[in-house]
Amino acid sequence: MKLCFNDLLVGFSDALDYIEKDYFDIEKYHGKRVAYYCLLLGKAYQLSDMQLSDLMGCALLHDNGLSTHYLYEDHNECNIKWHCEEGEKNILYLPFFNNVHHVILYHHEMANGQGPFHRKAKYTPLFSQIIHLIDWIDMTYHFQNMSEETFLKMQKHLNKEKDIMFSNELIDKFFQTLTYDHIKKAQKDLEGCFYKIRPLIIKDYQASELLAICRLFADIIDAKSLTTKTHSIGVAAKAAEMACYYHYDEITVLKIFIAGVMHDLGKIAIERDILEKPTKLNDLEYAHIQTHVYYTYQFLNEMRLGDIVHWASYHHEKLDGSGYPFGKKANQLDAIDRLIACCDIYQALREKRLYKDAIDHHATISIMRDMVNEGKIDGKIVEDMNILFSRS
Repeated sequence: MKLCFNDLLVGFSDALDYIEKDYFDIEKYHGKRVAYYCLLLGKAYQLSDMQLSDLMGCALLHDNGLSTHYLYEDHNECNIKWHCEEGEKNILYLPFFNNVHHVILYHHEMANGQGPFHRKAKYTPLFSQIIHLIDWIDMTYHFQNMSEETFLKMQKHLNKEKDIMFSNELIDKFFQTLTYDHIKKAQKDLEGCFYKIRPLIIKDYQASELLAICRLFADIIDAKSLTTKTHSIGVAAKAAEMACYYHYDEITVLKIFIAGVMHDLGKIAIERDILEKPTKLNDLEYAHIQTHVYYTYQFLNEMRLGDIVHWASYHHEKLDGSGYPFGKKANQLDAIDRLIACCDIYQALREKRLYKDAIDHHATISIMRDMVNEGKIDGKIVEDMNILFSRS
């Protein structure tokens, strides 16, 4: 399947920003800003397009390990060493062009060896050092709102940090490369500046490589809630199984699996207290949780995934037009839109949630048949699911 790997990461970084906001008071598009300024520095180091692509990917994913705190720790606290370790583990099998091992792991190391792993600058990958510098500046001085006065203040601060927090060489390279004019332009049009300099490399990826990407996305999506920690993979697996039953070709089956993995990507933008509320949602909370599908649509649009965008984003649409967020009707929903919607319903009913117990296959099919009779979902798909899934 041909695509630009970093297009996926750009859209995904926008989703990760919502996790970052749960920990830090940072402006939207932090991941994209870090990637943009890292690319400027990478060009100053005369990196190749493939190296720049890898630097950009690591910059976009530099804080992906924060997501795991939703499952294992109080999400109001952040252990820097632990999130570096988790982030490194998450990207281990992603299809970068070069070896990027330890880039995420060491992206908080200090030049003097006082970072979480006590590695001095000469033992820390250049990509890690660049990401650390740009990330620190955005967290401390906020590129998006930085005035010229603040820029000068930041320069003075960095001069004091030479060979303490950051290497003398890196700080000098930063001063030689980035001017306040760069920052002003990015404040007005970050996306325009970013897309102008990013390396655009389209490659034909193997199924195993795409599945590794899916695994990362599913883990981070489902980490938002303990009660749905296997939901995305469950929907994807059932949708792919049904696609094989319908004799779709191999590429289409893979795309359907990806759509299943991505269908709840927008839940990253929803507050965890609402996702895990043990009692019935009020009208305002229910309206808010419905927006997750629109966020999914936005994030996937930026990934440039073609039909996968609507296959994933229409999973709460109904044949009679009563669904959300777009109110699509039967003639606007193709066979795969309908398939993923049915797989989402089936998987959700079979899972235990805070407000309900898991129900068995036959009870699930009964509920779905009622929805068919109400004109909500596709009856043929439900009956085919009954045939296929009653065997397992």
